[in-house]
Amino acid sequence: MHGSVVVIIASYGAGVNSTAMLIEYALRGLKVDLILFADTGAERPHTIRYVETFSAWLVANGLPAIITVKKVDFKGKVLTLEQDCLNKKTLPSLAYGFKTCSQKYKIQPQDKFVNNWNLAKKHWKAGNKITKLIGYDADEEHRTNTSYENQKYDFIYPLVEWNMGRDECIATIEKAGLCQPGKSACFFCPSSKKTEIKQLKAVYPDLADRALAMEENAELTSVKGLGRGFAWKDLLSNQDLFTDGYFSTPEMTCGCYDG
Repeated sequence: MHGSVVVIIASYGAGVNSTAMLIEYALRGLKVDLILFADTGAERPHTIRYVETFSAWLVANGLPAIITVKKVDFKGKVLTLEQDCLNKKTLPSLAYGFKTCSQKYKIQPQDKFVNNWNLAKKHWKAGNKITKLIGYDADEEHRTNTSYENQKYDFIYPLVEWNMGRDECIATIEKAGLCQPGKSACFFCPSSKKTEIKQLKAVYPDLADRALAMEENAELTSVKGLGRGFAWKDLLSNQDLFTDGYFSTPEMTCGCYDG
């Protein structure tokens, strides 16, 4: 698959797809040099726990531990998307139809780490590219972009190459003896479905309160709230939390979502 490429990194999103991809790499005896997970500061507790558990599984099966990276300022102070929104009295960019959240708090911290990673610097200096694994599954082949040219990276989509769709990814995780990772997204993500917002309130009421505080703090003109066309406050105060389909897990459209 990789030809002469010797440096391979994976961006781990802590969802079903990227989990299954790395399990397959371990089971097939394939090499990965670096695995990064970007923490926006808004991960749900179960996601953080899963990253720790899965990292231990990877090490036990011959792959490197997951390294967690965060966005920091020039002094090394950790910056979070939540605090940025509170400071600016706004909502995540996705609420307004943009996807800069993923760029700033997921992609940039990982790129910064790799840019300062000695193995990567040596590899680039020699005129080589690094191979980056992307966990889109075979049901998402439309999201791949094999024609995109990047001076530093070659992007590959192993799950698409292996014809592994969502069902196959779930089965791979089960066969490895691991539980499913669950949803991986910021707890205040504007792409959350109404059932997911209600579930957040029931399972993590403190996080729901923080999301509502962000919404209340924001100076809104073009949108009604975190739900864009509706305010989370109205949803959670006016509707029964326990409706049919309460525990369903519909797909989300956030660019940084992995599940």
